[in-house]
This record gives sequence, structure tokens and C-alpha cells, in this order.
Amino acid sequence: MVVLAEIKNLNFKYPEEQETALLSSSLIIEEGDFLVLAGSSGSGKTTLLRHLKKELWPIGERTGEILYQGERYQDLTEVQSATEIGMVFQNPENQIVMDNVMGELAFSLENIGCPPKIIEKRIAELISFLGFQNILEQSIHTLSGGQKQLVNLASVLILQPKLLVLDEPTAQLDPIATRDFLGLLKRIHEELGITIVMSEHRLDEVIPMATRLVMMEDGKIIENNRPETVVGNLWQERGNALFIPQVPRLFLEMGSSVLPFSVLEGQRNLPRLQENVTVDKKADNAPEREPILKAKSIAFQYEKNGRFILRDLNFSIAKGEWVGIVGKNGTGKSTFLMVLAGLLNARRGKVTFAGRTLNKIDLQERYERIGYVSQNPAYHFAYDTVFDEFYQRAIQIKLPQPEEAVQTMLQELQITHVSKRNPLDCSGGEQQLVSLGLVLLSKPEILLLDEPTKGLDPVRKHHLGELLKSLQAKGTTLVMATHDMEFAAAYGTRAALLFDGKILSEASVADFFSDNFFYTTSINRLVRKYLPQALTWEDVIPHVENSKKFN
Repeated sequence: MVVLAEIKNLNFKYPEEQETALLSSSLIIEEGDFLVLAGSSGSGKTTLLRHLKKELWPIGERTGEILYQGERYQDLTEVQSATEIGMVFQNPENQIVMDNVMGELAFSLENIGCPPKIIEKRIAELISFLGFQNILEQSIHTLSGGQKQLVNLASVLILQPKLLVLDEPTAQLDPIATRDFLGLLKRIHEELGITIVMSEHRLDEVIPMATRLVMMEDGKIIENNRPETVVGNLWQERGNALFIPQVPRLFLEMGSSVLPFSVLEGQRNLPRLQENVTVDKKADNAPEREPILKAKSIAFQYEKNGRFILRDLNFSIAKGEWVGIVGKNGTGKSTFLMVLAGLLNARRGKVTFAGRTLNKIDLQERYERIGYVSQNPAYHFAYDTVFDEFYQRAIQIKLPQPEEAVQTMLQELQITHVSKRNPLDCSGGEQQLVSLGLVLLSKPEILLLDEPTKGLDPVRKHHLGELLKSLQAKGTTLVMATHDMEFAAAYGTRAALLFDGKILSEASVADFFSDNFFYTTSINRLVRKYLPQALTWEDVIPHVENSKKFN
């Protein structure tokens, strides 16, 4: 065992915070590790990761020791820290500094004083390894989110680091871009031997690559072991079972002694299932209803002579439906939601709400009846504390008892503990819930949600799904742009694919996901030969042959 980095009894508290962000945290990172860090939103994952990069140490009270190759982090030279320890952030936009891909790759090397010939050689070698010569000369703003994240990874790799730290790097990527990114990480780990430490909420795709799984809770490391051992422990503590990915969860529910993490492994160990049984799952057999929101022949471009993001797009949704919009990064899902919300005006076409042209409805009425939640929560924030954000919003929409309404909403979203915190100091998942709560205060008839599960741990995601489901049962209509296939399949009534500016296909969730190869769930890939419309482990259990689980 060769120790690359070590955290010893690290305690950390942010300024003016009552609670400690990290409590007696100790972690040994060995050379060649692929360490996956998981846990609830606000459990301290990002804070811990930032302590592995000296330049990103958060401000606050700190005790304990952090070592890199036996040397204190404080004693590392700037060049050593910059080159040997690389970090990739959650939001691709936050890391890019140059206008084009070539400039971005050269920037890091220029900063450490590499001569031009070395820079050219390293770029040529890296691009050959990564295989994206086709975007080398492109402007950064023309790239998709997945491509931008690949560029971020490349700009770190070009420094030839020994330790690569990633903070939820796939949170904003579509399923295909996520697989591309994780496939590249697998190559980097196996072929280059780079040690990787990565935080992630969606463990389905990541666990098969991990050598160790570390779980955090309330600033403490509560699990640190091989993935199969940690998953077994989570299963015993039923409150944490939601963290278990769908494929191993299915086998645990069946009482299997085998614990597969990948679809292929699962297929090799799958018990006999009743073949070609129709799964009774969210079939939309309701009679045709008048749409509450309708978009007809929508075309949109950001610049007069620019390309059309949306082209001849048609869409309608009836009261009480929940439609998930899926598609790759850059296809226009966020733009589409903003057009539906009236935040962007279509170049051509018309949006109607309850039979009225959207842009002719009074602005205040529109904002109260149609709730829009951006994928960037910071767009919703204007005040110094979470409580002030909610209170001022309650005053703005003239709620009779604003303080009581605020407390009720904080409790419903389970974020009372951050009420005195600046919203920008909350974790990514907590920020998502704060922005949602601000919109829900007006009790909108329609909710337009842009990546609502981004940054949420599985427990909070489940709570959010149940909350939105209860709103739907009361008549709220939901349109959701998402990369989270499992969430869309578990809670939606319909799903639609947006591609090349148009809705190409839409159907009930069972029909939509069972007909897709990439845009579907891991459980559907696992059992579709037998149960084509099964989307979650709950759909499969009743169809284990003779309805018997493993002995």
C-alpha cells in the first residue's frame, strides 16, 4: 500500500455557522484508488473534496492535518499543487476561462511556464488519447455541456496529475454524455494509473468502477470500504437503502446472495422471470382532455441570424399531467421551458395558457399561476438569508400570514436547518429546494422544472418526488426537463424526446422508456427481454417466477 494523500482528524466550521461542516474526518487515499464519495446533500462532501486542493481550501476554523505524499499541504509549492492535484467541478461553465478549446488546453501549461514546443507536444498527445480532434478549433460557447466537461477534464489532464478530484462532474450531463465522460474516467484510471476521488449522487454508473465507496453523513465519514460491503451495510440500515443503485437493490429485494452492480453482471445472475408479461405502469388511458398549456409551431433563436434552437415545435399538456422532457445537452430543453414560462418570446408560433395567449396575460398573474424553476438556483436569489428569500416572496404575493407560510414551506421541503444561512452558502441540492420553495409559495397551477433533481441525494430526491406527486394529485400540472431517467420513469405520466429543436416522440412513461435504448432506466435494460415495460425494481419483483424470491 502506497499512501498518496491522507486526511487526519479534520474538523472544519464555516464562519458564523453553528454546526461543524466536517467532524473528525479521516481518510487515506492510496495510489491507484478510484474512490467514490456519496452521502446526503449538505453532508460535507464538497467541503472534504475542496480540502484536497490547497488553492480551494474554504475559509473557516480548521483543525487536523492534511498530507500529500507525506508532506503537509501547506508546504506544497504552487507548481506542485497545480500540476499534481487536479480538480473538475460540477458546473462546466465555472472552470472554463478561454474562448476556444485550443486556448483552454494551453492556458494551464502557459501558467506554469511550459515552453511552446512542450505545450504543442502535450496537446497533440492528449487530443490523440481523448479522441476529440474535431472540436479542437471550436469556440467554447458552441460546445454542448458534455463537451465542455470533457474540455475541463482535458485541461486538468494536460498537467499530468497524480490525483484527480471531481465534484459531481456528471450532474448536468445527459445520459449519453455521462457515459462518455465516465468511460473516459475509466480509461484514465486503468490506462494511466491516475488516482481518482469523485463525489456522486447517482451511483448506478459509477459504482462498477469504484475500488472503494465512502459514505458521509452530518460531516462524518460513516462508511469506507469496498462497494459491495458498503452496499450490504446500507441495506441493513433500511433508512439508507435509497442510496443503493437500482440493479443491486433489485437483487437485495429478491434475497439474492449475488450482488451485481452492472446490467451485464445482473443479466448473468437474473432468476427466471415470467416472460412477456405486461407491466401495469402509468398507462395513460384517460380520455382526451382540453390542454391547459399549448405550444404551436414554436420557433426560437437567440440571435437574429443565429441558428434556430427550437423549430416548428408543437406540445400540449392537460391539467394534472406530469411530462418529462429528455434529450441531450444543448438541444433546447431549458430554452423551451423559458418560452413556456413567457420568459422568452418565440420568433414564430404561439403559446396559450388556459385558452389565452400567454404574452397577453398580466405579468403578475402569469408569474403566480405558472411557476418556473431554473436549473441555476442562484437566478432566484436576492437576499442574505433563506428565510428572507421566502419572507419577501410571501410579502410580494400578498400572503395573509407570510411568516407562517414561510415556516410551513421550509418544513415541507425539510430545509428549516438552513433558514438563517445565505442561500449561496447552501449545498447544491439545498439550493435546488430553496428555489423550488420560492415558486411553490404562490401555489402555481403549472410547474415548469428545469433539472429539479440536480444535486439532490436519493433521500431528498424521493421526498421531492412524493411532494410533487401530492401536488399533482391536487391538480398541479408539471413539465420537467431532466437527465434523470429513473426519476422521470418513477413519477411522470408521460415523457417526450426533444431533438433538433422538435418533440420527436412522446408517450406514456412505460411505452416511451421501453422503446428507447439509451434514454431508459438501468432496470429496463436489465429485464426488457422478459418485461419490456418494467422501469424500476418495484416493477420486477411481482414477476419473479412463481412470485418467489431467492432462498
